[in-house]
Amino acid sequence: MKYAFFILIVIFTASFTFASIPQDKKVDKKLFESKCAKCHSLKKSLRKTKNLAAWQRTVKRMVKYSRGTITQPEAEKIANYLAGQSEPALTVAQKKPATKVKAPEKNALYNFKKVGVNQFIDPSVCQQCHSEKFKQWNGSMHSKAFTDPLWRAATKHFFKEAVDPKQALEMKACVKCHTPLGFRAYHISSPGDDYDKLAQLPAQGIFCNWCHNINEVKHIGDAGYEVAPGNGKDDPSTMLGPLKDASSDFHPVKYSELHTKSEFCGLCHNVSHATNNLPFEQTYDEWKKSPYNSGDPATTVNCQDCHMRQKPGVPATGKTARPANPGKAADNGPDREHVNTHYFVGANTLAAQLENNPVHAKMAVERLKNAADLELIKSASYHKNGLSQIKIKVINSGAGHYLPTGITEIRQMWLDVKITDKNGKTVFRSGNLDSEGNIDKSAALFHTQLGDSQGKPVANVALADRILSDHRVPPKGYLIEKYSFMIPPDVISPLTVEATLKYRSASQAFANTLLGNSSVEIPVVDMFSLHDTIMF
Repeated sequence: MKYAFFILIVIFTASFTFASIPQDKKVDKKLFESKCAKCHSLKKSLRKTKNLAAWQRTVKRMVKYSRGTITQPEAEKIANYLAGQSEPALTVAQKKPATKVKAPEKNALYNFKKVGVNQFIDPSVCQQCHSEKFKQWNGSMHSKAFTDPLWRAATKHFFKEAVDPKQALEMKACVKCHTPLGFRAYHISSPGDDYDKLAQLPAQGIFCNWCHNINEVKHIGDAGYEVAPGNGKDDPSTMLGPLKDASSDFHPVKYSELHTKSEFCGLCHNVSHATNNLPFEQTYDEWKKSPYNSGDPATTVNCQDCHMRQKPGVPATGKTARPANPGKAADNGPDREHVNTHYFVGANTLAAQLENNPVHAKMAVERLKNAADLELIKSASYHKNGLSQIKIKVINSGAGHYLPTGITEIRQMWLDVKITDKNGKTVFRSGNLDSEGNIDKSAALFHTQLGDSQGKPVANVALADRILSDHRVPPKGYLIEKYSFMIPPDVISPLTVEATLKYRSASQAFANTLLGNSSVEIPVVDMFSLHDTIMF
């Protein structure tokens, strides 16, 4: 009898509690359970402290995912219900003190706010509304910053050679830039860690939600910035970008002047040694000191004006047109006169080839072929049996930085020069490749040579202590290379001069060392070729 009485009390209490909920809330609760509960727990959802606007964005996104099973009026009811039933946010007194995570080392390298991987949104989510931009980014060097096979092999190799703690710290800086989320979430700290164990999102290198969350500049270069993340796709952060009139139903949007200027790119594309401050990758500074930075906003050409206007068939360099790219910033957004492209193409044909991204590889070739020019400077006269000379002027006509730029201790740009007589007999040769892919040592090579503390040449940036030489072409500048040769008595006039400016991302020997002798052949790009004749 007591047991039956107890059951009646429970039923009565439950009925009273249910009856105390307004009828419309009961309906909305059932609506949530019928439309959303298959994937989302009501209890978990109500723990979120979102306001109505945030729930409206979330539910509208779910409407798109539902492919028509949730109508817009139903979405509004669900959003109103969740906003009205969400548990109130904890007061400061109720909140537990945040657990302090100690940085692995006391060094400026770790001078940043720690973030969590779950605070960011996977690019596949961004793809739902920005399909064209996602397609452009996916395959770019930004998306492959952490998966590039040559970068992985090089950092592993260099890290093993870095026996000094200060040298090892420099190699950790490479990881900091190539997987910023992985590093700042303390999921990976150095090339000594297992790259393949990094979670999917941070392994995507430089992704949408990372760049569009950068909100604070601490210093140019060496990733001197902070990000303001949200709480994943259910509660996204404010996306910062170059549009002043942008709006979104899925996430807050705010105009950011920083995202329109070269300083934004300079946050990462200026690199100095983590311990001795040797400046060895200074692409931003090269631009800043160049004629492209006029000081007048109306005439200054920023990084974005070239690298975010390029698309297939439109190299958009300093020597070509840089037309607007009409289209939509979001799939359902308004038509715009110009939308920045997100291919982020530079000169890296190798990684694009290794990662099977033919569109980006082809665009890198198009960019290289529109970056420079050559001019032949002849002597007043030429004679048989006498010492003769030609000069070749290498002009940086298309790049807003030095040619080459970036990791110029690895990259190679050189002149391949051949002089033949009327019958094809070779009179002079410089810059050809041997059977193993090595450049002739007499070639004019444009690159930077790093040195260690003993003054010995090194390719390993961790060991670098000084710059031994820097032979590169400044933006809108030129270098003149001189070639001397003898004209034998048996050659027949005229002489034909063929000169080609060539480029590759790394030497074949370097790639073989890192990837094995069976590695892919490093692609060589002919940037510019000239043909001329000499009479004697």
